[in-house]
Amino acid sequence: MFQGMNKFKCNKGSIVTEIVLMAAMLVFVILPIFSTVMEKYVLMEKARVIRDAIDMTNISAYNALAAKDLGKLTVDLSYSEALDIYKEMLIRNLKLGTDLNSKPDSIVEGRVEVLSLVVYSVGFPVTCPDGAVITKPAVHSSINVPVKPSLYRGIILNMLGKDHIDIVVHVDSEIPLNN
Repeated sequence: MFQGMNKFKCNKGSIVTEIVLMAAMLVFVILPIFSTVMEKYVLMEKARVIRDAIDMTNISAYNALAAKDLGKLTVDLSYSEALDIYKEMLIRNLKLGTDLNSKPDSIVEGRVEVLSLVVYSVGFPVTCPDGAVITKPAVHSSINVPVKPSLYRGIILNMLGKDHIDIVVHVDSEIPLNN
């Protein structure tokens, strides 16, 4: 009987050690892994929403064409006019200010930058500046969008002196063509 009590005391200390180890694993292993997976999902979802908005903006840039030229194989497009319309639609679709900075209700968290905008209507196949092969009339755009992370990535970025992640979104949108 005396020997069994020593065994019980040894197990009692072991239970406290196991609880401390489980709590440490929960805090230092499981929660960071869970938050990393969740944050990646949140960033992927933000990128999808931004990509959809940019796709709609690309199609809207098609409005820069003169109405009589819509649907023709060869169109004459003023780049500055297309860029102005593109920026106007980008401002509406991403809820930006006129200087392309984010508003409080925007999914974007900073200043958006249009890296490239090209309308392809002839000379196929052609390669866009980001390397994709385009075989049909399309509007190509590449946009730099700042997005703020949450949870652990935000802490790491703050330690590095940054406050956002730059996501470069490349979208090639086919435009309707009526020969």
